[in-house]
Amino acid sequence: MSQAAAPFGRLERTLAWRYLRAKREHGGASLISIISFVGIFFAVAALIITMSIMSGFRATLLDALLGGQPHVYAVVNQYTEAEAESIADKIREIPGVTSASPYIEEYVLVTANGRKTGAVVRAMRNEDLSTLPFLQDHGQAAIDAGFGVGRNGGNTIMMGAFLAAGREGLGVIPGDKIEIITTGTNASVMGATPRSKAYTVGEIFSTGSVELDMAYIFMPMDQAQILFQSKDHYQMLDIRLKDPDKTQEAMQAIAQATGNAVRMYDWKSQRAAYLNALKVERTMVRLLVMVIMGIATLNIIVGVVMLVKNKTRDIAILRTIGLGRGGVLRVFLMVGTVLGSLGAMLGMTVGVLFILNIGAIEALINLFMDGGKVFDAETYGLAHLPAILDWGDVFSTGLYALAMSAGVSLIPAWWASRQDPVSALRFE
Repeated sequence: MSQAAAPFGRLERTLAWRYLRAKREHGGASLISIISFVGIFFAVAALIITMSIMSGFRATLLDALLGGQPHVYAVVNQYTEAEAESIADKIREIPGVTSASPYIEEYVLVTANGRKTGAVVRAMRNEDLSTLPFLQDHGQAAIDAGFGVGRNGGNTIMMGAFLAAGREGLGVIPGDKIEIITTGTNASVMGATPRSKAYTVGEIFSTGSVELDMAYIFMPMDQAQILFQSKDHYQMLDIRLKDPDKTQEAMQAIAQATGNAVRMYDWKSQRAAYLNALKVERTMVRLLVMVIMGIATLNIIVGVVMLVKNKTRDIAILRTIGLGRGGVLRVFLMVGTVLGSLGAMLGMTVGVLFILNIGAIEALINLFMDGGKVFDAETYGLAHLPAILDWGDVFSTGLYALAMSAGVSLIPAWWASRQDPVSALRFE
């Protein structure tokens, strides 16, 4: 008998389970309890799906941005090629630095097929193509197509996918000709004219970021030095790190190794507003959905209160045969907590399954879109809807729903435990 009456023992669990299973006409869980269960389910699933998609956005955007731009920028335009390469050699020896590649970057006007658009030319050496993580073959396909091959590096260039063939691009494919017009000028009998030259598209690349793929053209270094009149000079060093988050430590080490020979800045300073916006947005969305979840769990109070009112006679009888106030409190606490727990578990399951199959779900939704996509790549800046399942977010969401359910259930459970059995039986 003492085992059955133990806190959260068999007797209390049996009573709680019996009240949950009882039909409404027998004084069981009301429609409001079912509504609270459904509300918690939707809130938990929504929070998991939302946070996973936002994590996917952040990771995918940062991967794309960091794949197409340096982790640390070092200005070397005041040095000769030999001096800049000597500095780069010192930087490569620093622990945590994976590469230090010279480059030149200039804004240009590009024309092809009667279309014109602005672009950014980045000049690189063939041996440095392997430092670009989005080139799966380390740039071998571009080299095979003629990139950096021939006199003065040849006339073959690489273009971003959306600049080449996007909705607002030039409509070119590998083998087509484009004309690049620079901000520099050539003197002639007709006066100063913009410097320009025709190039052949050898390879089209994709970084995963539409912002970069709409802007960048890669050109052999020797050819760019002639086009931009930067012979025997580089402009910058593209420094890549094992951990892109440790840029401050890396810049301090570079300054010590080079004797403060170069001016530096990192990708975070370039994207500070962008990163802050992602952080604020993630925090606000989490708070909003947690408030919605809190509202959903409040319905448990109403459901358990109605259950207590329906079970007043049962409570009085249980009290007279020896069940204490603590036992009554635990019975109805379990009722509310189980409602919330079941909703949370179902929401977690649905949320996880949604994220694991998000590609198929996106494709299915696209079938019902009239002439478009639910997630247009050129509009949103990414090639697909990204999502990363963070199990920490999944379990923390479930625990939050469980804690909220137990917290709100405590109020009606305490009220049930304060019922006077004598008064209850007299009025019954």
